[in-house]
Amino acid sequence: MTQRWRNWAGNQRTRPIRTVRARDTGDVVDAVRRAAEQGLRVRPLGSGHSFTGIGVPDGVALAVPADPAGLRCDGALVTVPAGVTLHTLNRWLWARGRALPNLGDIDAQTVAGAISTGTHGAGAGYRGIADAVRGLLLVDGTGTVHTLDTTREPDLFDLARVGLGALGVIVEVTLETVPAFHLHACETARPLAEVLDGLDALAAAHDHVEFYWFPHTITAVLKTNHRTGATGPRRSRAAALVGDELLGNGALALVIHGAAD
Repeated sequence: MTQRWRNWAGNQRTRPIRTVRARDTGDVVDAVRRAAEQGLRVRPLGSGHSFTGIGVPDGVALAVPADPAGLRCDGALVTVPAGVTLHTLNRWLWARGRALPNLGDIDAQTVAGAISTGTHGAGAGYRGIADAVRGLLLVDGTGTVHTLDTTREPDLFDLARVGLGALGVIVEVTLETVPAFHLHACETARPLAEVLDGLDALAAAHDHVEFYWFPHTITAVLKTNHRTGATGPRRSRAAALVGDELLGNGALALVIHGAAD
């Protein structure tokens, strides 16, 4: 029996007609061609991070290649199987003194899912993850394999970087990396009006800026980040747990539940 599928939030659920786990490009081609012969739609599986129904696999659910053994580096470029998560890729790059130019808050997304849905990070001087894409291996709806970059089918390449799965199944992604770095984070509670009025100045003064507003209050939690070198002390696991989970997600959850009551 086919396993049920649900997205991360649990607001999208379905039972695919079948689930195919592809190990390589050939498996993807076979799955797409078989589905086309049967008149079925193929949806590549990511981490289900989107709240919308765009990733719901209501036909054939296709788990794309995700073996970290397929990771390979060539100077500043890293080539990644589409189903490898950002968490796995970040650790692999760090061990080699490299990093992605920008990231969002979540690292559980697959590489292909993150770029296809336009996942981005903060920072007026930095672009989203898809901007770092330098090449794609794509299988279209007929089972044809396309090797895409700025010189080979450049128009299709530009569209496929944030293609929402509409142009085919991404099998492999080549990304440009930068030297590894730390972030020095500072979090403070500020009046919401002060943060909103000074947002342009904050964005100009810091590498990364974000803020969270607690509903039914006049207070915001402002978080700024500055990039530093790859050496120096790192935040402990305990500090990360208290800062991110207890004070951040936990406090916000209490406010939301309190407002609902």
